[in-house]
This record gives sequence, C-alpha cells and structure tokens, in this order.
Amino acid sequence: MMKVGIYNGQNDIGVEERPVPKIGPTDALIRVLMGGICGTDINIVKAGSEMGIRFGSEFGHELFGEVVEVGSAVKDVRVGMRVGVNPITAKKAGRRYSLEVGAFSEYVLIEEAALNYNLYLFDPSVLAKEGVLMEPMSVGFHGAFSVEPKQDENIVVLGAGPIGLSAAAGLIGEGIKNVCVVDMDEWRLAKAKELGAWTVNTSTHSLPDGLTTHFGTVNVYGVDTPNVDAFIDAAGAPPLFEQIMKLTKPHARIAIIAVYKNEVPISLAQIMSKEVKVIGASGYTHEDILKVISHINESKTTIATIVTDTFKLEDIQTAFSTAIKADKTIKVLVDLT
Repeated sequence: MMKVGIYNGQNDIGVEERPVPKIGPTDALIRVLMGGICGTDINIVKAGSEMGIRFGSEFGHELFGEVVEVGSAVKDVRVGMRVGVNPITAKKAGRRYSLEVGAFSEYVLIEEAALNYNLYLFDPSVLAKEGVLMEPMSVGFHGAFSVEPKQDENIVVLGAGPIGLSAAAGLIGEGIKNVCVVDMDEWRLAKAKELGAWTVNTSTHSLPDGLTTHFGTVNVYGVDTPNVDAFIDAAGAPPLFEQIMKLTKPHARIAIIAVYKNEVPISLAQIMSKEVKVIGASGYTHEDILKVISHINESKTTIATIVTDTFKLEDIQTAFSTAIKADKTIKVLVDLT
C-alpha cells in the first residue's frame, strides 16, 4: 500500500492509503520524492470545482522522483534514475487527465515510459526541490521564448509569481541580461533581483517611469515611450495589460502566459498602427524541457529561491492552505521522502 493525497472538494485535501500501481511491460514505476503545488491546483481547490481534477482523485502534476521498477519492454529507462515527469505524456489519456498524474502520491505509474518523452533524466547532483521545478519552469520558459528574444533586447516580465520568475530566470540563463520584472510586492521582487533581474514596484512607482529608469525611451508619434522590445505577461491583471498596450513601441511583442478569467478590451488600432504582435503561450515543448533541465543541471540561476515552503505529505492540507493564503509564499512543495 502507499499513501496518496486526494482532492475531496473545496479546500479539502485528504491523505488515503491505496494500492501501489502494478506496472505492465511498457510502464515504469516512479517513487515520488517531491511534488509541487501549481496555481491551477490552487484555483481548482479554492473553487471546489472538477475542472481538471475529479473528486476523490489522486492529483498533482509537478513531480520529481526515482525510477524503482521498469517493464520488460521499456528500452532506455533504468532503476535508480532520478527523473522529472512530463504530465501531458505520463498517461495514455494525455492532457485530459494530466492534472491527476499523482504528484502527491508516494508512487506513480508512467505509461509507455521512455526517456525524453515522459521521463527526463537529471544529473545526480540535482536536489529534489530543484528537479521538481522542471514542469513550471518549462511553462515560463516557453512563454518567454515565444517572443523570440534577442541577446541585446530589453524584456519585461509582468508578475513575480512562479511562472513570471521562471520566465525571467530562463531569459537570464540564456544570456539575455536586460530583463525587468514588474510586480506590486517588494518581497517577491527581491526574489527577482536574486535571479539577476531588474525590478519595478508599481505600488511605489508608475510603470512608465520605472521602465524608463532601466531602459530609457524612444519617441513614438511625438511621445516618449519606454524602450521595451517585448513583454511577457504572467500577471493576468487587466489594468496592467491595458497600460502595456498604451506604452508599447512599434514592433513590440507581447506574450500572454497568464490565465485571464475575464475578457480584456484590446485596442486593435494600437496593434495595427504600431504593428504589435500579441502571442499566446500555453504549456511547453520537448525542446523547452531540455533547455530547462540544462538550466537546472548547470545552476544557471538560483531558480530554487522560488521555493518558499515545504511540507510532508501528512500535512498536505496545511500546504494547500499556505499556498492559497499566499503570504510571502511563491512555490509550495510537498516532500514525499
């Protein structure tokens, strides 16, 4: 038997004992070392909905673990490997039930197991609290590089949450130095500075003034505008987005990673006249994951600084309450060792 975290409903996470999965010829069994709480998990638990996680289900999709059993037909996966898991390809069901992979279960069955498909090998020196960041950092990395940033460009990341900070770290790790993170929380912005980013606190400075301090201005139709080449929106704040649209320079790019709950008015006249590109960025690719693993293996930034709280599995309810409260909290982990 094994212990598993179970989603029971609104703000209700329990721990149960369930049978350890039995592998087939093409499967692998992973002992989960660390699971991460995602913003999607938080929103579902807060709402008490079944939009992605069914009541009574094992859940969690950010996980790092060790291979403990391998099916006879699996070619390149070996017992003892320390691996990150792609939740989209971990099960034959694919994206539909990817939030129920089982990051808060002691053991997880990986179907059709294969390296660089659903399992990704890490250097043995990588800590579990670092390896578990593979999945969320890949989301941030994918969004950041969807704007095709160049080495000497000025890039602004909106939002200093896990995804925004992952986006900033990804850019900095790939050699892009002029990166600024925007948020209203100075404590979170201190994390951005630790990663190597400049910052603007919009609770104490106007956004145009803050960005101008770092990047200078360009003249657009007779108006001085902050010299920003691309914005990565990981904030999901409609007033902030509307402000960005007004101060973009010609040929700027805007990537949307954030999940907006409501419609946001967009000036198509601004997009047309300035030839602005607005790009949607969701999920990640195999190539993104490999870049992130390289980032973590080589310690290109101190990305693990976004880990603020770690709880044992028996305290998973407290872990979720802490993540939901979001007081000096960025990434909350559940330690299953």
